[in-house]
Amino acid sequence: MLYQFPISSEMFPITSSSSLITKAYMEARLITQAPDPMVYMTAISAVSLALQGVIDVEIPTGKISPVSLMGLTIAESGERKSSVENLFTKGIKSFQKENIECYQSQLREYQIQLELHDKKVARIKKLVNLDDELECESMASQLLELEEKKPIKPTLNLLTYEDSTIEALLSGLSENVPNAFLGSSEGGVLLNSRAMAKTASLNAIWSGDDVTVNRKIAGSYTVEGARLTVHIMTQSSALERFIKTSKDSVRGNGFLARLLVCAPASNIGFRQSSGIDYSRESIKEFNGKLYHWLSESQCMSNYKNRKIIRFSNEAKKIWQDIYNDIELKMRPGGIFHQVADHASKLPENIARLAALIHCFDGDLDGEISSSTLLESIGLVSYYSGQFVKVFSAPPKCAVDAHNLVQWLNTLASSGVRYIKRNDIYQFGPSGTRNKKSLEQALEHLKPNYVLKELIVRPKTRVIDLYPNCQYDDARLRFDLGIGI
Repeated sequence: MLYQFPISSEMFPITSSSSLITKAYMEARLITQAPDPMVYMTAISAVSLALQGVIDVEIPTGKISPVSLMGLTIAESGERKSSVENLFTKGIKSFQKENIECYQSQLREYQIQLELHDKKVARIKKLVNLDDELECESMASQLLELEEKKPIKPTLNLLTYEDSTIEALLSGLSENVPNAFLGSSEGGVLLNSRAMAKTASLNAIWSGDDVTVNRKIAGSYTVEGARLTVHIMTQSSALERFIKTSKDSVRGNGFLARLLVCAPASNIGFRQSSGIDYSRESIKEFNGKLYHWLSESQCMSNYKNRKIIRFSNEAKKIWQDIYNDIELKMRPGGIFHQVADHASKLPENIARLAALIHCFDGDLDGEISSSTLLESIGLVSYYSGQFVKVFSAPPKCAVDAHNLVQWLNTLASSGVRYIKRNDIYQFGPSGTRNKKSLEQALEHLKPNYVLKELIVRPKTRVIDLYPNCQYDDARLRFDLGIGI
């Protein structure tokens, strides 16, 4: 069986998974009545942040990839973005609060030790006679010894940025544990920040590449092996301003292509209070897991030694089918032809999301199963459809052509060879049930899909679904219900 990447509908895939992510998502959607895709995106972004410092995923091509996700949620004021975010970030905020308190205590001690160190250095330099060569050698030896004992500045685990320069972000990742989050439920501020003016560095971090920062005065440095989760929750007007300001750079450099995009229909006006106090047990457990995985990351002696998560053999085969199918859909006339940059990132985003779903409940030793992978494919398919809708909706003829091919292939696989054109008007995909739309869809298919049209009896036009096979009159009569 060959698996194909599903072309998403407007319906968000409600998973039957019993994972903690799903349970917490189901509770949160009942509590907030916020759009389902936004609720899930917020949950999985929190999971990405918690696990990105602990695991990497081995893609079936052999590449070792980060599991960090970059998400964009487009929702207007009143959609309860902040309420959803608050539900899924309590574990993160708790960890960060404790970490900052500990860091500040260590920092005060460090500053006192550093001050003493600097005074010792100053005293040695003051007492030395520079004209005495032996004294100078002794001073150098003492200074080197002191330098080895120089107090080490404490590092801060988990940095969150809402309004930042790219320089501050990269500096934070270099000086502290390279595990951070960039995002806000008020994403308009973030989109207008200087961090978003240089998205090429964010792209490199997403890919797991090192980023070198060249500075004339303070000296250059390299950010190695950093992990960064991004989730921007913004209104459509702020997004439009950002894209207009950045012109074509964010699309041209691949930043937008890496995003999982969510632009759900509004729930405003359809939310009703029932007076029910919904359970929050799974959300509480979810936040406990966030705290657990962040603590695991903190305890790692070397942040580069992340656990590598792999796919089962069955899941590898499915992923390869999906990869190949997406590649085919990028051909001229394909559904992804106009968004090839986005489509090229889909297989990796699928692998990353599957690894997060697989590991969050605690299984770092097992392999990613085919069922988990299929769950990830369904979710990424939805967010892919949202990306296309927001950034590059294909022309109607391309969508109609794709739906027509799917419909014709279903007929062909069931044994039908000949079909009347009038039957397409009556029974075919909704977009091709008139002459103009069908003609445009067929014209769009010509470069990549071979169809042969016959005329039988007066004015009866018939499409042959097996044009490379020899004409079969008996089959024609059978398919068209013509008496022999």
